[in-house]
Amino acid sequence: MKYIKFILLFLVFIGSILYITKKGAKEYTDTNAVLKNGVVFEGTVTDIKRSHNHGFGVLSVNVSNSNVNEFSKELKHGIYPYRIKGKKAEIYLPIYIEREIGDRIKLISDREIIYYKGKKSEDKGEVYIITNPSDINFAKENAIFNKE
Repeated sequence: MKYIKFILLFLVFIGSILYITKKGAKEYTDTNAVLKNGVVFEGTVTDIKRSHNHGFGVLSVNVSNSNVNEFSKELKHGIYPYRIKGKKAEIYLPIYIEREIGDRIKLISDREIIYYKGKKSEDKGEVYIITNPSDINFAKENAIFNKE
């Protein structure tokens, strides 16, 4: 009888974890659905600003190829992970130590992916709607478009 209580408690614990995980995954998918907007651009990193919050930062990019001339839509909750204005863009995301000025990037919003090609690394990462308040503040404070 003593073990049955522990088994039931364990099953409730596992069930709770599965429920929370499923609900979180659905929220993430729903939030990022707005990224299915056809935006694709590529260019060269011209500046990197890193925060002290899990390496979050802002990449400034000289755009060499883009299917949109401007993108700066607003969201009710969070911000898009990029903005474009003419031949300039900025990308908001965690920035790893290997990233440096001169790296080439290609962002494909529909696939929620960014490709990097640099001297130190060549890989890909995720783009997603930024919802962390400190990351949003950092992006707004360091945005090149706010200074124009």
